[in-house]
Amino acid sequence: MTQRVRTAAVLVVLLLTLAGCGHSWDWKQADLDRNRLNLGLFRGADTGEKLGTWVRVGEVVATDGTRDGGDLAVVVRYERTVTEGWGGAEKVERSCFQFIPDADGSAVEFGPTDCP
Repeated sequence: MTQRVRTAAVLVVLLLTLAGCGHSWDWKQADLDRNRLNLGLFRGADTGEKLGTWVRVGEVVATDGTRDGGDLAVVVRYERTVTEGWGGAEKVERSCFQFIPDADGSAVEFGPTDCP
């Protein structure tokens, strides 16, 4: 009986650990936009402004550069409203990600950045 309880406890801890290993809500949103921005590059978006029109999930807050200049970048803000605790106040969580083309310009890389 003790062995079963111990096995169950280890299994619960393992499942909780694995459940916490997923990507955050904002990363998932940014990943959806990355797919759209990859399509934008493929379709010829050659300025930050044109590439920014391909964003569908977040809000574009900054665009910069050109594809030829090598400084093409798009910054996108993601927001969600969460309720803290039982009947707690609503809180808006904000996060920004910067999207830049990779070295050969065929795909977009992204990572968290400060919101402008």
